[in-house]
Amino acid sequence: MRNFLSTNLCTKFSPSFDNRECDHYQYAETSNMEINGNECGYCKCPSAYRCVADVCRPVPLSHSSVSDFLTCHYLYYLKKILGIETRPAHFGIPLKAGKLWDSVKQKHLGVQINLQEIINEYEIPPVVVAKVRAIYHAYKELEIQVDPGFELQAAVNLTYDIIIPPSSFIPSITIGKEAVNLWQERIGQTEDQRQWKFPLQVNGFYDRKYPTYFCEDKMSSRPEFYLDPFFVDSQIGTYFLADPNLEYVIMEVVKFPQQKENKKKEETPDEIYKRVYSDVLSRPSNYFIGFNREKKMYGKKFFRGEFNLQAIKERYQQIVIEILACRWSGNFYKNFKSCSNVLPGIQCDFQNVCKTNCVSEQIYKIRERK
Repeated sequence: MRNFLSTNLCTKFSPSFDNRECDHYQYAETSNMEINGNECGYCKCPSAYRCVADVCRPVPLSHSSVSDFLTCHYLYYLKKILGIETRPAHFGIPLKAGKLWDSVKQKHLGVQINLQEIINEYEIPPVVVAKVRAIYHAYKELEIQVDPGFELQAAVNLTYDIIIPPSSFIPSITIGKEAVNLWQERIGQTEDQRQWKFPLQVNGFYDRKYPTYFCEDKMSSRPEFYLDPFFVDSQIGTYFLADPNLEYVIMEVVKFPQQKENKKKEETPDEIYKRVYSDVLSRPSNYFIGFNREKKMYGKKFFRGEFNLQAIKERYQQIVIEILACRWSGNFYKNFKSCSNVLPGIQCDFQNVCKTNCVSEQIYKIRERK
C-alpha cells in the first residue's frame, strides 16, 4: 500500500509536486541511519514533532506510551505526537529521586555518568541528594553484590505484524481534494484475502540484562507497587515478550526514605544524611526489599509464567488500532478523571496545558527527533 499524508489534518501542509509529500516531512530512521518506511515520520517545523498527517504508519509504542494512552488520549497526543515533554527541573520529587538513584546505580556498575550534571539539570533538592547518598553509602557498606555477566541498558526491540481485516474500521483519508478509501488501495487482493498488514514496534530498555533473566532497579516511597505482578504486568510482560530466552525477572526495589522532620530544629542535608544512613544500616531489609545478608543481595523474583504474555500482545494489537483511529479522526479526547490522579496521588504534569491551551517554554520543551 502507498503511504499517503492526510492533508486535511495539518494546517502547515506544504505539498510537493504530486501532492502526496510535504516539504516539512522528515522520514523516521532506523538505528543504522536508514529510512524506516514503516514508522510515522517527523515534521521539520521547529514547534512540531511527529507528522500529524502521516496517519497510515504507526508510531512505535513503549510501556510508558501505552500507559499514557490508557490514562488519557490527549496526554498521549501531547507527548508522543506533538512531542511536548516536561523539562527535568519541573519533575516531581519521586521522579527526581528515581532518576538520581538509577544514575548512581549505573555509575556504580561501570557507566560513565556525571552525577553533578544530573543534579544540576534536574535541580534536585539537597535533601533528596542527601537521602540518595545515604542509601548508596549504605549499599556499599553492606557490600551488596550483583551477578556478573550483565548488559546495562540493553534495548527492548519487540516487533511483530499487526493484521487488520476488512471488518475493522478503516476510514478514508483526504489528499488535497481527493478522498482515498484505504481498502480500495488493495487492488491486487481478492475480497477474501484483503487485509492491512504493518509491523508494530515496541521499544524500551532493560536496566540490567543477563542471558536468561533481567533485573529492574526501582526507588519508590511505595515499594509495594513493584512487588505485585498485577501492577508491573505491562512493563515486565513486554520485556519478557521481547526475548523468549528470559525465564524470570528480579525486581530490585529500594524504599525512598520517609523520615519525619525534626520539629525541634531545622536539619541540614548532612544531618539528614547521617540519620538516614544510620537507619538504613540498622534495618537494611526495610529499604533494600528482600535483602539477604548471606548472599548480600536484595530483590524479589517473578517468573515468566506469572505474566499473561498473550493478553499483553493482544492488548498492544488493539491499542495500536485505537491510536490509529484517533489519528485518522484527529480526535484525542481528554480524560478529566485522570487530571489529579495520573499516578496514585500524583497530578498530571500537563494539567496547566489543558486548562490554558498554552505551553510554557520555561516548563516544557519539544523532544529531539530521533
